[in-house]
Amino acid sequence: MPELGLSFGRIAALFDEVRPRYLPAVLDRAQEALELDASTEVLDLAAGTGRLTRELAPRFARVIAVEPDDAMRALIPVGEVLAGRAEAIPLGDESVDAVFVGEAIHWFDADRAVPEIARVLRPRGGFARLGNRWWEPRPPLPQQALDLLDRAYVRSGRAEVVQTWREAFERSAFEPLRDEEHLWELPVDAETLLSLYQTMSTLASLPEGEREAIVAELRPLLDDSYVLPIRAKLTWTRLR
Repeated sequence: MPELGLSFGRIAALFDEVRPRYLPAVLDRAQEALELDASTEVLDLAAGTGRLTRELAPRFARVIAVEPDDAMRALIPVGEVLAGRAEAIPLGDESVDAVFVGEAIHWFDADRAVPEIARVLRPRGGFARLGNRWWEPRPPLPQQALDLLDRAYVRSGRAEVVQTWREAFERSAFEPLRDEEHLWELPVDAETLLSLYQTMSTLASLPEGEREAIVAELRPLLDDSYVLPIRAKLTWTRLR
């Protein structure tokens, strides 16, 4: 995981508080697609603060959360919690029935992580990736605000992060990836929207003073309230 992907510990509590929830309907669908029942043992990989772990715990008999960042991992309240990375999962071979991953997958060294995911899965084990695309509010941000965020994006190095995880799955022991999407909306006020933007690596990775300065510039440019159209995406597959 690149160091940029380990910047979220700086804003762990805020991340845990404001990031959009994982939609129950998406989790229902993942459970159905992967044929998982209440006896299932699952891994929440790159679990962050345990936002997904909390949703998995009532569904399955055993939930293991693996997260590399100490500050994020300290907030995980349920399940078995282990320090570790996707590229070297601290579990034995064929340990779990399914692996779940949230938004963190694009930070993985996919050529190393995908074989590790396959290694810890039992025969015909499942993989599910859940993600929320939420950063295009209505009404749209004014151009001056977009310019501020774009400069932070470039400054952070986020533009240089290349996503290769889908290609790695194509070369793996897994069946072809399947994608589904659920749409929902979340009303937020300006302060919540500002908090959400601070939980993106673009701002989270910046020094605190620089991050606060950008937020101070953004604040007067925003309306009082927004609606976030959220695209909740599920990608799933199983071992051949």
